Amino acid sequence: MTLYFFYFFAAVLIFASIAVVRARNPLYNVLSLVVAIFALSSLFILLEAYFVGIILLLVYAGAVLVFFLFMVMCLNLNSPVFSSQQQSTFKVLGWSVGLLMASTIYLALKSFQGAHAMSPSTVRGTIEMIGKILFTDYLLPFELTSLLLLIAIFGIVSLAQGALNTGKEDKQ
Repeated sequence: MTLYFFYFFAAVLIFASIAVVRARNPLYNVLSLVVAIFALSSLFILLEAYFVGIILLLVYAGAVLVFFLFMVMCLNLNSPVFSSQQQSTFKVLGWSVGLLMASTIYLALKSFQGAHAMSPSTVRGTIEMIGKILFTDYLLPFELTSLLLLIAIFGIVSLAQGALNTGKEDKQ
């Protein structure tokens, strides 16, 4: 049964990833990315990497992509007008995504119950195990990623300040 869920979520991930790249409307890009991250999180949960799956879902789909979605909606780049046929298609897609989420929650709870039956030393994907691997075997890549993120933050701040200064000059 788990194999069927794996193939299902893998197919959803592939199609959503293609939709991220191929969609012309930025709103569709962000929504497709939410579906792709949800499917990827489901795959991690199926692989018994519970912490990675839930963190991926909470941090990216729950925070970063919602922020992107609000930014795209606030910029009003392409405000489409939907016909009644398109609206009914979106309702069907919405129900499909809802069922997908419900099946993921079911699998997560089922896997969580199975994980409690094991001894603590054999549970994979726990925070303790990830921490040990991250700070021993992968310490250099972890630190380089931190440095890269810090440089990206400085770049974003300098770009934002440049945009603010350009806006002030245009008004004067």
